[in-house]
Amino acid sequence: ERAHANLVSIAQSGMTLDLLTVFCSQLTQHLPGTSDPDLALNTLDRFVRASRNPLSLASLLERDLATMPILLQILSTSQYLGDLIVLDPESFDLIRLTEGLPVARDQLVLEMCSEAEAMADERSVMALLRLYKRRETLRIAYGDIVREQRLEVVTRQISFLADAICEAALVGARNHLQARHGTPRQADGQPARFVVLGMGKLGGQELNYSSDIDLILLYDADGKTDGPRPVTNQEYFDRLARQFFKLLTEPTELGAAYRVDLRLRPEGSRGPMVISRDAALRYYDVSGRTWERQAFVKARPVAGSLDFGRELLRHLEPWIYRRY
Repeated sequence: ERAHANLVSIAQSGMTLDLLTVFCSQLTQHLPGTSDPDLALNTLDRFVRASRNPLSLASLLERDLATMPILLQILSTSQYLGDLIVLDPESFDLIRLTEGLPVARDQLVLEMCSEAEAMADERSVMALLRLYKRRETLRIAYGDIVREQRLEVVTRQISFLADAICEAALVGARNHLQARHGTPRQADGQPARFVVLGMGKLGGQELNYSSDIDLILLYDADGKTDGPRPVTNQEYFDRLARQFFKLLTEPTELGAAYRVDLRLRPEGSRGPMVISRDAALRYYDVSGRTWERQAFVKARPVAGSLDFGRELLRHLEPWIYRRY
């Protein structure tokens, strides 16, 4: 009865009778071979109704006989992925064009940051991050499910996507503060640097589709900003960190970009959200616990000044391995 209701709903979407005949013939051929036919048909009904032009979709399925089995394969594999396609029906055309091929980290970062740089307000940045994550997740899932890419390729692509979204969120957060406070400077006048360290699965490039991200946020030196309303570097980077966190985690009509866990930072949830380089080195030298040092075995700079992040990790190496 439910399947009949799905087909009636699809028939009422605006398809012509001849296209509907082809559509149902393809379902008869391919639906029984899917991992979850009920899930696939339920989600396909929602996808057709959400499409901007169901008639064009039916025409595509008639022209390209490989499209229906691929679509059903994705829809039957995961409710989450099916929901993403329903929420953004145009994304299916995009992933068909890319065929799920892996994308280099630098290319993802460049595309995301270029768009974030042009955003005028935080709501636009939030929407960009969330929409981009949906579409790129579908691209990765297409490569995973349809192209059967190796596990390490898939987890690396999911991790690169998180890198790009973190970098774009940092661009959006910095733009929010730059006009008011200017650039944070060290005592010698050089710009103070900031880095986002990825820990755990993100640091090891082992994220899965539903992973949260573990981060530690650090800056390199104290000083003041050079803008019309100067503040200390500590205050500036604290505001930067909070805005960065908000852009990633605040619920919107598109959901949140990521669940972010900052509890691996020095002093955990009791400590400041962002900490200076010297304070971090002092903490891990004097009071850091063994498991906190062990966590840095997989640490990796994912956004901000990657050079600063690598320098910091080289300085931390003696503290990481001292007790092992």
